[in-house]
Amino acid sequence: MSIPELKLEIIKKVISISDGLILEEIIRLINQESALANTYQLTDEEQVALKEGLQDVEDGNLYSSESAEKMLEEWLKK
Repeated sequence: MSIPELKLEIIKKVISISDGLILEEIIRLINQESALANTYQLTDEEQVALKEGLQDVEDGNLYSSESAEKMLEEWLKK
């Protein structure tokens, strides 16, 4: 079934529903889908950086919080 056909089928079924709770749940699901559609999309550069970071974790290239704080303090002194 194509997308337009699915939409029409859904509309037909929704029109026949008289239970307010079911209609409220349908609205909740539609709103949830809309919220997901508005999620942030990573740029190509961000995706590359994320993959590199995950690879660093897999390779054990990590710093403890204490070590990272010391590095940050040194960097801020410059």
